[in-house]
Amino acid sequence: MIILKNLGVTLLVLLMFFYEYPRFRPENKKEKAAFTVLASAGWALAIALMWFPRLPGPTEFINYVTKPIWSIFYPEG
Repeated sequence: MIILKNLGVTLLVLLMFFYEYPRFRPENKKEKAAFTVLASAGWALAIALMWFPRLPGPTEFINYVTKPIWSIFYPEG
């Protein structure tokens, strides 16, 4: 069942890519690159969350990274 979901997400991302990518003007290389990177990151995150649904969210990652910084500014907790 997960494989069918993966194929569905992949198909949706490919349809989105083939619909939107030709609409960019040829001189907009940065927009094309940004679209490709964001679409690929979204696809990878969707696939990862299907296989590992208990992955921590991005806010938990940010809290983990910034916790040492906040302990410097607020040492009491």
